[in-house]
Amino acid sequence: MIRDMMSRYGRENIGFLWLIVEPIILIGGVIVLWSVMKGTVTHGVSVVAFTLTGYSMLTLWRHIISRGTHCLRLNVGLLFHQNVRIIDTVLAMILMETISTFISFLFCYLLLYLLGIVGMVYDPLLMISGWLLMSLFVGGLIMIIGGITEMSKPVERMIQPMMYFSLPLTGAFSMASWLPEKAREFVLLFPMVHAMEMFRAGFLGPTLKFYYDPLYLFLCGIVTLTIGLWTLKRAERNFHVG
Repeated sequence: MIRDMMSRYGRENIGFLWLIVEPIILIGGVIVLWSVMKGTVTHGVSVVAFTLTGYSMLTLWRHIISRGTHCLRLNVGLLFHQNVRIIDTVLAMILMETISTFISFLFCYLLLYLLGIVGMVYDPLLMISGWLLMSLFVGGLIMIIGGITEMSKPVERMIQPMMYFSLPLTGAFSMASWLPEKAREFVLLFPMVHAMEMFRAGFLGPTLKFYYDPLYLFLCGIVTLTIGLWTLKRAERNFHVG
């Protein structure tokens, strides 16, 4: 993880702190923008709290998925070390993005809390559980993406369009309780929505109705991770360093 940070950010300027500062700038900018556009409250929810929770989780989704394309080659230089394998570099990247984005969320939350803009978190354990289960699912997904893009070049061109199409299905821009029943049943087929609902439920508390199934999210993560490990193993056979 340290070597990955050094290769991405170097030692000059603030170096690896960009890993945390960059998401803070993005999350803070979106909070300001949404507050100007929508005011202080939307559907009975604080716009700041809604944006903070939604865009923090969305940042985790975007950052990990965007690095999934050719993730086998991102730290190819580390493979010259005898004890380092491809799976090690991929797991390091997933852990680093998960931890750094959560630290960015905590920084933004603490600042807003000290300013009296948001209240105390209702259930930190539920929030962290949603975050970790989301990381498990997305981690398996980028293994699949990384393996497939290594074996099939045209797939790489499809990743960005698929990212844009998936944004409404992450739950970042609308809570499940706001949707009609048929639309809610459809979006709850996607694990990202369950993670987002868990994260918001832990943050906002029982004053609102949330729809999520931790077991479904966990099973989706395990299935995705299993397929991802198998895909990486297949792609590794045709992968050559140098």
